Amino acid sequence: MWFSNLICYRFKQDVSYTQEDFEAALEHDVFRPCGSQDMSTFGWTKALGKHGQTLSHFSQHCILVCAKREEKVLPASVINEMVAEKIESIEQEENRPVKKKEKDEIKENITATLLPQAFKKSSLQFAFIDQKNGWVIVNSGSFNKAEELTALLRKSLGTLPIVPAFANYDLDLFLTDWLTKFEVPEGFAIGSDAELQEADDNGAQVKLKQHDLASDEIKLHLEHGKRVTKLGMDWRERVQFTLQNDGSLKRLSFSDTLKEQNADIPKEDMAVKLDADFILVTEEIKELLEELSQGLGDQDDL
Repeated sequence: MWFSNLICYRFKQDVSYTQEDFEAALEHDVFRPCGSQDMSTFGWTKALGKHGQTLSHFSQHCILVCAKREEKVLPASVINEMVAEKIESIEQEENRPVKKKEKDEIKENITATLLPQAFKKSSLQFAFIDQKNGWVIVNSGSFNKAEELTALLRKSLGTLPIVPAFANYDLDLFLTDWLTKFEVPEGFAIGSDAELQEADDNGAQVKLKQHDLASDEIKLHLEHGKRVTKLGMDWRERVQFTLQNDGSLKRLSFSDTLKEQNADIPKEDMAVKLDADFILVTEEIKELLEELSQGLGDQDDL
């Protein structure tokens, strides 16, 4: 429930979902396990896991959803070895070379034979919709995976008018300016991690961990034209994170004070605790993102 990475989107228009209609929409794409010839499957599963009964969890204008992926594990090295053995056998027995089309067919046949016996692995991906403020937040460190979830949501709902929240900002400029002046928007503080890169995308990189970012060494890098691509930040001593120039927020760490707020809820009431944690986390994330957006200024002015 404690989101660790944020890929953020904004709705282009106001939305209002009822739980009954929303739930019915998700039912069209409910998760199913891999069949014998499936390499992977992807669909909605219960938002609160075994502690809930519905695919979506509505609470205080926010909707929690969870997508589940199941994949077959077929190491490429195993397939390639079996393909090579089959090709060698054909060439020796029939005294002829095996052409590319036939090689591809051999590989397909071997893969199809192995699929039913393959091991399976599964993963969960969470996201929440903030209907009041127009956010869609995916707990993912990868834009590709986040797009898979939003594509599934769009398929289920029929439409999903969203855009990446920070796509119109040149965050390199903001991050570099903040570190150069060592000034950030109100409520934020510069942390101790950063990545700097020369203006050329293939240029030298400097990765800093637990470093004094106000030091002369950092100033020298900036004076020589390096831009900041990642910057560790602290928000109101409640959440630490790394803001990246692609608009993602990585490695979120919530303060112990926050995490302990619902510690008194007994384990027997896990559904209640999960709901309380969801409310706590979403409220923190929404407030953080609203203040970050204000600190970056109005997109329409860019």
